[in-house]
This record gives sequence, structure tokens and C-alpha cells, in this order.
Amino acid sequence: MSKLIINADDLGLHTAVNEGIISGHTKGVITSTSLLASGAAFNEAVEMAKKYPKLGIGIHIALVGGLNPVSDPSEIPTLVTKEGVFVDSYVEFMKRIYSGSINYDEVRKEIRSQVSKIIDTGINVTHIDGHQHMHVLPSIIPIILQQALQHNIKAIRIPNEKIFFLNGIYNPVRIAGKCGLSTVAARALPIIRSMGIHSTQYFWGMINGGQLDERVLLSILKEVQSLSGTHEIMTHPGNNNLVLNQHFNWDYHWEEELSGMMSDHVRRYINQYNIELINYGDLL
Repeated sequence: MSKLIINADDLGLHTAVNEGIISGHTKGVITSTSLLASGAAFNEAVEMAKKYPKLGIGIHIALVGGLNPVSDPSEIPTLVTKEGVFVDSYVEFMKRIYSGSINYDEVRKEIRSQVSKIIDTGINVTHIDGHQHMHVLPSIIPIILQQALQHNIKAIRIPNEKIFFLNGIYNPVRIAGKCGLSTVAARALPIIRSMGIHSTQYFWGMINGGQLDERVLLSILKEVQSLSGTHEIMTHPGNNNLVLNQHFNWDYHWEEELSGMMSDHVRRYINQYNIELINYGDLL
């Protein structure tokens, strides 16, 4: 039997994302979300999340994406640009890592600040994941594990999407990024398990990130129903493409993803194949 977490990333990023995620939970198949501590709509997101106890809430660690840090930028200069925000992409962040220009005391400070900000809201945190999956990098995962153990957080996302699952994507840059991150994630899996931390057996949504409309979601669900075990599908729903694309140059199809989450065809497929919808709290 397949058990499936459908997680919506970036809760707190923007009001249009918050509203999309809640709609996808109350009217669709979203079972879990990840809260962004530095998001502009963080306070609204916290109030919304507290109204829906069946919605699992994780911590979405951000170190990239052009997002604001929780710490004062002057206290974490090796993590931010001259504008005081995180670098745009994992490529730039990894360049800083491999050039030796990252101060890991600053990384620890920022991750600690993000986790503490969310824990202090009183929300029951089900898991930790990361923006662009930076949380599984070899130099970052020990810091994530320390925070998980300190705060009794029992699950961490391991985005080890199957290397040969391309699902209609032929962009070589995207494929290379997916293969690299999936390989790194697979290496992190035995590390977290050795510490008693849980994860799903399968992960989906990286190669199609930001583009999980109904058609793509159904193609992923075919993989889910064919593989007994625990799965996560990562999604990025929102309810206003125009507004969100003005703020975030990520090429996400927010509204199309939300429509997929609320699709009757998707719901029927899940029911037809007896796929059990769960959140990270159910892994324990």
C-alpha cells in the first residue's frame, strides 16, 4: 500500500501563497506544508495554520532564493548579497561553499534563528525541509540534525527523486541539478536514519518543480501507486500568478499547481488506487 504526503512549500512567502495552500488543503489533497520564517506573510500564515490541525506544518529552511534572512544581514555577511538578501540560486550558494567563503557560524546562527522563530509560535512542527533543498548538503545537514534533535522534530525531507524519472523534462540544466541534488540527498538518508530521524521512502516533484499541474500530478501518482511505501510530492500552489511572478522570478505556475491539487480527477485517482493521504506526523 502507498502512503502519500502532498506538501505545499513556501507557506508565509506571500498572502497569495498562503491562500492557495489553505484552499488546496480544505478543498483539495494537500496534507502538509512548510513554513518560511522570513516570509513577508509569516504572521498571517501562522494564524491560518493554527486553524487547520490536520495540516502538517514543517519548517522551510531558506538560505537561497533572494529571500530575506531572519538574522540581521550585518551579522551573516557571507550568506547575503550587498542588498542584504540570500543569493538567488543553489548554484551561487554552492560556489560560495566550494570557494570557502561561507562562515558556518553564520549558517548555524541563521538556521537556529529560523527554527526558533517558528517553534516560538507554538505550532506543532512535523518536519524540516529546505528551499531549493540546501538542507541536505553535506556541510548543512549536521546543523539541521542538531536543530531537529534539540527541538524533538522527528522527520526531515530527503529529496532523493529517482535519477531516471524525467517526466517530460529535457532541459539539461534542470536535469543536471536534479541528478546532483538527488545524489546528495541519497547520501544524507543513512545519516538522518542513524540519528532516529524519519523520512519518506520516495520523493517526487523536483524535476517538475513549479509545474505540477493536473497532468503532471497524475503522471507522478502513477509512480506512487506502483511503489508500495511512503512518498512525498512537493508542490508550490498559489492563487495569483500575475502578482506572484512580479515578486518572485522563479517561473512557477502557481495557479496551475493549485488547480491540480483541487482536481476531481486527481482525487478520484487517489481513491481508486487506495493511496492513503498522510502528513509527516504520521511517519512516526
